[in-house]
Amino acid sequence: MEIREDINTTLAGQIKGAISWPGNGFWGPSAVQRAIDAGGNRLCRPLIITDAGAWRAASSVVLAALTTNAIQDWQVFDGVVSNPSLVPVHGALRMARENTCDSIIAVGGGSAIDVAKVVFGCLCSGLEPEELATLQGREWLDAAAAPGDPVLLAIPTTSGTGSESSSAALIQDENGRKRLYRSLRTRPSLVALEPALTLTLPFQPTAQGGFDALLHALGAWINADNNPIGKAMAIQALHMCMHALPLVLDKPGCLAARADMQMGAYLAGVAIGISKVDAVHAMCTPLESVVDMAHAEALAPVFRVVSRYTAQTHAGVYANAARHLNIAGTGDDHRDALSLIGRVEDLARQANISLHLSNLQLTKQQAGQLATQALQSASMPLNPRNLTHEEVSSLYLQMVN
Repeated sequence: MEIREDINTTLAGQIKGAISWPGNGFWGPSAVQRAIDAGGNRLCRPLIITDAGAWRAASSVVLAALTTNAIQDWQVFDGVVSNPSLVPVHGALRMARENTCDSIIAVGGGSAIDVAKVVFGCLCSGLEPEELATLQGREWLDAAAAPGDPVLLAIPTTSGTGSESSSAALIQDENGRKRLYRSLRTRPSLVALEPALTLTLPFQPTAQGGFDALLHALGAWINADNNPIGKAMAIQALHMCMHALPLVLDKPGCLAARADMQMGAYLAGVAIGISKVDAVHAMCTPLESVVDMAHAEALAPVFRVVSRYTAQTHAGVYANAARHLNIAGTGDDHRDALSLIGRVEDLARQANISLHLSNLQLTKQQAGQLATQALQSASMPLNPRNLTHEEVSSLYLQMVN
């Protein structure tokens, strides 16, 4: 009942709003074939951007679908790596231009899709990746999609970042800092969610991706953004991720659980595209410039500290989620909030993701520098509890203890 009242209040109080829905999505068996069918002759000369492992797992399905549509002229760039820099972006863009590719197909996880988004933006705008991050590039990224823009098809083989349905792409610059490219123009216009493609994904990337998706959904739910569609997507994604992630980890061959996890990650991507996240992801991004670990391995220690600190003054947003998910219902906001936070931490343990940064040493000065970067995130002001520079710096130091 509390959730229903909160949403109704939001609807009644919001006098205007706007929503740009993601492109055409297909899910379930033969999703890849159906998505490529929908692309039709707009996929005449695609560049496939992927990594070697994802391409081994998905190539037969993708190529069969292209062949069925009499598409023979494609190129494959399989040089994407985790936490990609501008190097694979330049490599894929060069291949696209040399072969006059007229569309992009991203196959893989968030790294491949993020690279594809930036390549797509450069291909459409005629700009270089570095120029896309300038004011000139920002003008193109912020403009409305043009009718002649080519097709970007995303075929995720992981269930994690939700890049296939979000408007953001993260690419490391030459200093190792993640550069954010955000645009509705580079969000995939076609998405194929075929859960069978995730069955061969090993335990570690399955666990880490699922935990990232879970925190996307939770961050979009608890933050201060009041878009009712974003909240609806967030709570549905949170429900699916909380249910599916432990099943996928326990029974990795369960296709139904894989399908739910993939849809949960997709909906979480929609949610963050509408509503952004909270201080957890805002603080994680700068931290990843100084630690050599997977995204989820940085997320978990940040979540442990930030969620509990936020719940000290704003327990209600966590408590509402706990009650909606039937995790707790004591009526005591703080107790119910801690039940939800504890359940998320239990999932991190099941996923073999540490909640502590035991091997990282941070000085007070370094923590302050990270705090300065974190406070520049668009998601930081949306955290339920307003955090000062001093508080953010202190929270960073608590993560290593």
